[in-house]
Amino acid sequence: MFHSNEFLFTAETTPDVTTDLTASAGKINDLINVADAVNVTDSPNCKTKLNSLLVASEIKKNGLDVILQLTGRDRNQIALESVLLGALSVNINKVLCLSGDQPDKDGPMAVNELNSNGLIQLCNTLSEGTLTDGTEIKNPLPIYSGAADDLYLQLSNPDALDNLIRKIDQGAQFVQTQYCFDFDIIKKYSDKLNANGSFNDCKVLIGMGPLKSAKQADWMRKNLWGVNISDEIVLRLEESDSPDQTGKKICQELIEKIIDLPCIDGVHLMGPNCESGSAEIIANFK
Repeated sequence: MFHSNEFLFTAETTPDVTTDLTASAGKINDLINVADAVNVTDSPNCKTKLNSLLVASEIKKNGLDVILQLTGRDRNQIALESVLLGALSVNINKVLCLSGDQPDKDGPMAVNELNSNGLIQLCNTLSEGTLTDGTEIKNPLPIYSGAADDLYLQLSNPDALDNLIRKIDQGAQFVQTQYCFDFDIIKKYSDKLNANGSFNDCKVLIGMGPLKSAKQADWMRKNLWGVNISDEIVLRLEESDSPDQTGKKICQELIEKIIDLPCIDGVHLMGPNCESGSAEIIANFK
């Protein structure tokens, strides 16, 4: 997938709070033969979900490539190495490395032994055939690790680009960004990456998603890290007779504008219960 020169489309699914593995994995059925891969989230917002590796493995069996999201929030180094070995054993070799949403002070205890940088380094170590203590891995396989990024932070924080390049130097081979629905911001981000010259071998996918209502869009921009949604988009959804269709149209229009920008290699479509809506958007470009 990451060796392709075609514009890439990834989507996202969040496992349910359930013991029904087939049903939770089946939420992505509309994406099969449409998306290039689907991210399986790792208990986002500090809320317990069905084990993401189990769901990812079931999706892989059903014929869709998977990007496993993995956070350092809930596991120590031993547990993280075990998860990565388990992923490789079922042919899942793409991992988005995240520090993870942090719990409130009255919430569950976080581990945080490794942050996103540490996870990327860990993936690189395992790819080279050993655990961090030097133990040799039988039948080692490469891991394609990825990093998250925030376009708005990149354009406002002079240190942000160096931090992202550090992750690439540590081994990250793809980047998926937080939500952005602003073409001008994406264009500036593209120009900044292109001028730097460090992203020729790294796939960069812009985050967006099929917004379903003005209420949802307003809640997301107020409560989720890295989410920026303009008043103009919220108003467009508010005035629409069919906000669900309008949300998908907003994504389609934006993809058409960015598809030829340098250093922009695809889009990552995400959001709650957005699997079918994402499949509809992607189908317009396949």
